[in-house]
Amino acid sequence: MRRQTSLRTRVIAGLVGACVVVGLVLAVAPWTVSSDALREAVARQLARELGIDMPVTGRTTIAFLPAPRVKFEDMRLATTDGTPLVDGGALRGQLAWAPLVLGRIRLTEVSLAQARVLVPVDAQGRSPWDPALARLDARLADDEGDAIGTLGLVDTTIVYSDAATGRREIVRDADLVLSWPNAAGPLSLSGSAALRGETMQIALSGLVPAQLVAGASSPLDLRLTGRLGRLSIAGTIATGRDSPWLTGRVSFETRMARDVLAWSGTRLPLGPSIGPLSLEGDANGVGRTLSFSALRLGLGGDPMEGALTARYQDGRLGISGTLAAGSLDVDRFAAPVVVASDPASSQRRAPLGLTQHAAADLDLRLSASEARIGGARLTDVAMAVLVTKGKIETSVSRAGLAGGEVRGRFTLSDLGDMIEMRLEAEGSGVDLGPLGRDLGSAWIAGPATGEIALVGTGRHAEELLGTLAGEVAVEVAPGEFVGVDLAEALRRFERQPLTATRTLRSGRTPFTRAAARLDVLDGVGTLVDSGFESPQLSGMLEGTVSLAARRIDAKAAVESVTPVGEGNLISALTFGFRGPLTDVTLVPDAKALIQRSGAARLLLGAPEPETETALPAFAPAAQQ
Repeated sequence: MRRQTSLRTRVIAGLVGACVVVGLVLAVAPWTVSSDALREAVARQLARELGIDMPVTGRTTIAFLPAPRVKFEDMRLATTDGTPLVDGGALRGQLAWAPLVLGRIRLTEVSLAQARVLVPVDAQGRSPWDPALARLDARLADDEGDAIGTLGLVDTTIVYSDAATGRREIVRDADLVLSWPNAAGPLSLSGSAALRGETMQIALSGLVPAQLVAGASSPLDLRLTGRLGRLSIAGTIATGRDSPWLTGRVSFETRMARDVLAWSGTRLPLGPSIGPLSLEGDANGVGRTLSFSALRLGLGGDPMEGALTARYQDGRLGISGTLAAGSLDVDRFAAPVVVASDPASSQRRAPLGLTQHAAADLDLRLSASEARIGGARLTDVAMAVLVTKGKIETSVSRAGLAGGEVRGRFTLSDLGDMIEMRLEAEGSGVDLGPLGRDLGSAWIAGPATGEIALVGTGRHAEELLGTLAGEVAVEVAPGEFVGVDLAEALRRFERQPLTATRTLRSGRTPFTRAAARLDVLDGVGTLVDSGFESPQLSGMLEGTVSLAARRIDAKAAVESVTPVGEGNLISALTFGFRGPLTDVTLVPDAKALIQRSGAARLLLGAPEPETETALPAFAPAAQQ
């Protein structure tokens, strides 16, 4: 009896196990459904919630484990009048268990795979998606418990077109998941998508659409990350006309600002000169204005702090504000001018234009404890940058330079087919010794006072520099020439003329006053009233300086104030200044040296020198 019971138990257990296995296989294995009932049930839910029709030309499959799910292949989504919204691909949906037990079909999650989503906007701003958005608004007003809570896109393309502007954008490889389980609660969006060839990681959370529809503000946490940089917005947004549409903390960072501008189509003032860029601050957006306070702005150097306001008006962006920095690097923004003015630069004859640099307006006040431009180091800088359509103006109201102070204005203006450059500057107490060492040309030292006023026009830098006109004047008092001992040279000139030039390359020549004035015309400056004076010597300089070539070709005449040598006579020496301004070469007057040397004169058959030689002398300003 016991054996029969045990056998019966094993048979029953085996049958139950077989049924379970068969049930599991049937549940897990996808089933191809030939009936239209399933499609019609899903289509009814899409029509009820979004007002969308779903024609399906491919097969429909359903599986029950691990969760009931359905798949429609080669489907389309369209409006009730047949306008296509989604073309091709597959629609996958997850079914709710409870309605399924009762014989009803209800989707809780929907995803589109390998589909093409179409978002056309006509000239009046209307889109075929408007009815679906209206249904979503109704959902917010009447929270339905059986609404779809999760929408997904897998390897999907989104095509946006605007008939009014002609703009067309294509988002490719969209892998996104939108979770919105409660119509009155927050939604989240995460995933990635590629726009204009750049793939971005997207994370959005905290947004409550119901609050926006009700006219209230909603929290927002948005993060975009990609190869070009990263953007973070944490705060609140609103849709009210008079209320701020954004209040919160915004940060942005990129090492390739120019690539970001080109990718996004955004235009910034001085945009081509911007390299690394970082921004973080409290943002407040109202209308077409976005303001930043407690801002930290980085442009590759020390961060600047202050406030900025960006305003979009009449189709043009305008930025204004005040920033302060401990250290300011101006080289990147001055580089186009510096490079183009270099005689050896390949950009010398490149066409000049302000279209890109002046593509947006800028009114910026800057202050810095220290600023560098080239080798020059400025301190306690107060400056302003003004960019308007066709014009860039930089003004320095105050800056310390080598123990003195300078101020000036530099302007570039677009005259249509050419650019006009204006430079006006003045300085006082600037020690040329330290400044020259910083610039790599320390041949004169002493506190200097000077003025510059130049203007030129041209289609390229070479032409512009060749039209420069104006005046440059500088006075140094007292000071010294470094690398030359003119007093010793005069003494040697009397005793041993042929060795007099040895001291032209060493020693120092102090003076009480030195002055020079350049009258500039067609890019060439003529030295006028230029010379120096000291208790022992006086001298004058005449010749030309090419601003375009940055070269000097001048002749100096130096004479002793008191008699020197055995003859107790006034001694004089002439030599030339030639070469690049950063590496001037002193060339002695060989003919004068030979005439002074009796032995050399007899050897070379030179004529006897005249008894008296009239040499020009530099007259002090008080005597002129």
